[in-house]
Amino acid sequence: MNMSVFILILNVIFSNATNNELTMISDVIKSFIKPTVVTAKVCWTLSNKIKLLSYVMYADFPTTIRFVEDNFDMSDRSPAQHRLFIMDLNCNNSRVILKQASAADKFVKPHRWFLFGITSINRENVLTTLDDLNTFIDSEVIVSEKTDTNKYMLKLIYKIKRNSEWIEEHFGSWTEDNKLVKSWNILYNSITMRRKNIQQEPIVISVVVTHNRTKSKLLDLTDMTTDSASKSTYRHILPLYDFMNASKGLIYNPEWGVFKNNSWTGMIGQLVRGEAEIGGTVTFVTQSRIGVIEYITCPSTSTVKFVFREPSLSYQNNLFILPFNPMVWYCMFSFVMLLIFILYINARWEVNKTTKYYGKALDSTTLRPNVSDITVLIVSAMSQQGSCFELKGTLGRLVMFILFLTFLFLYTAYSASIVALLQSSSNQIRTLSDLLHSRLELGLENTVYNEYYFRTATEPVRKAIYDTKIVPKGQKAFMSVEDGVKKMQNEPFAFNMYLGIGYRMVDKYFYEHEKCGLHEIAYIQESNPYIACRKNTPFMEIYKVGLFRIREHGIGRREESLLISKKPICTARGGSFRSVNMIDCYPILLMLLYGMLISVSILALEKMMYYRRRLGVTTNPDAVAELDS
Repeated sequence: MNMSVFILILNVIFSNATNNELTMISDVIKSFIKPTVVTAKVCWTLSNKIKLLSYVMYADFPTTIRFVEDNFDMSDRSPAQHRLFIMDLNCNNSRVILKQASAADKFVKPHRWFLFGITSINRENVLTTLDDLNTFIDSEVIVSEKTDTNKYMLKLIYKIKRNSEWIEEHFGSWTEDNKLVKSWNILYNSITMRRKNIQQEPIVISVVVTHNRTKSKLLDLTDMTTDSASKSTYRHILPLYDFMNASKGLIYNPEWGVFKNNSWTGMIGQLVRGEAEIGGTVTFVTQSRIGVIEYITCPSTSTVKFVFREPSLSYQNNLFILPFNPMVWYCMFSFVMLLIFILYINARWEVNKTTKYYGKALDSTTLRPNVSDITVLIVSAMSQQGSCFELKGTLGRLVMFILFLTFLFLYTAYSASIVALLQSSSNQIRTLSDLLHSRLELGLENTVYNEYYFRTATEPVRKAIYDTKIVPKGQKAFMSVEDGVKKMQNEPFAFNMYLGIGYRMVDKYFYEHEKCGLHEIAYIQESNPYIACRKNTPFMEIYKVGLFRIREHGIGRREESLLISKKPICTARGGSFRSVNMIDCYPILLMLLYGMLISVSILALEKMMYYRRRLGVTTNPDAVAELDS
């Protein structure tokens, strides 16, 4: 009888312990307060599994549990952020399964793990067997340690790197009376802020350096035009070391890196191989790089674009047809045709009246009724010049007055418009296609990325720009920022440059009125550069939070202002008077040249006709005398 009572008591104790463990596990599942898909490897009876299902059945968020046996299948179509793996460490093959999960990167964010079966007695041995797992700083692994019959201590464990010591965070405690009580630190601080202290572990930065002198002057502000992007990015990243309590590591590379011979070169290659953690020079987003590195943040609004001063209007248009719109020109042409007809009728009337009715001889200044004389008169009126021909009658004088008065107003309006247009600039260059078909000369800042992106361009307009405006000039198209800005100041020239440093040179060399009319056109697609880091690094979230805080607190803006300038503000538009150049007069000079060629051709034709007729009438002396006269 006594033996039966003893066995009954043991069963009750065992049953209470199992119930407490089940309740504790269900409380942990419910504490995540989000939909959860549980994959559990436990060594329980069927009844205990059913109990756990009944405990989580009434959770506030949807929860599903899948129990697995020896074949621990970790594949699941559910979102990774909803998955929770539960492991009973007392199961025989639990260590093997954990190693398989580590090899499959199932301990990285956002997967969650809950390990139980640890007691105060076997705690150190269990943690030692977990040493080779990839439970790094972004892992969320909760271990349950049974300290009493009715009490469990819950802790989060992780390592900063593979061979470092375990770091524990107090997740909470569970007792039969109080149930799960989560730590205040867990409730109100994110995992990133709790683990940002990496205890002086080295974080290696790879910096692109194209000039050796930059290696010793990375923080020097005396030479801001050399490796400016690297200097600006490095200064932006430096406060991140204090945020993380990390030690500095620095390596250099002469290029950003391309995929060549089945491997990546340059800074990108160092990130891919794990030789560096962060790229110390901003880089552009490309489709080929997205799969091998992570882009964190864009530290600056400064990017790479073509910059040019608005060229004078004559570079894009013929100034001498712009004063009037097409409808006015059509009306003027119709008016001239009407005047030729009126003047012809009036001239014929006066000739007939003078010779037939009055029987007088015509004055040499009287306008004859022929088209050539009338056309010369109208051209003289249009250009405000006098004419040796005129109409003598009252009606003719009235027509002449209307003729000269009308063209006086048109001439005045035309001249005033021409003066204004000569001082105007063109706003017609707004796209790469406009830039391609403009008369502007193009130049590039002498950098690795400019040479690469222009040389590998495949889009038709971009390729045409490179083939027609860059390749013919060879290396002369590549120049320093200082030389490019000076050329942009003095010539119709578009310069592709890093805006932050380029505008600092503009502030240095341009007069105030020259800063007006600066325009930008982006050649490189997705031209906002980003800070990049190693793919799947456990410090990814810490980098993001740290860099965003640097920006929010104004530290990034302060560092940026030391090196980078924004686009100058126009404060003196129209403050200078531009002299007329040959481009402005080109249409008129071209018309004068064509006129001279036509006049010489007509003269030659007249001479040829004259001598031909002379040779044809040499047998008739009277005809020769008449021809000579």
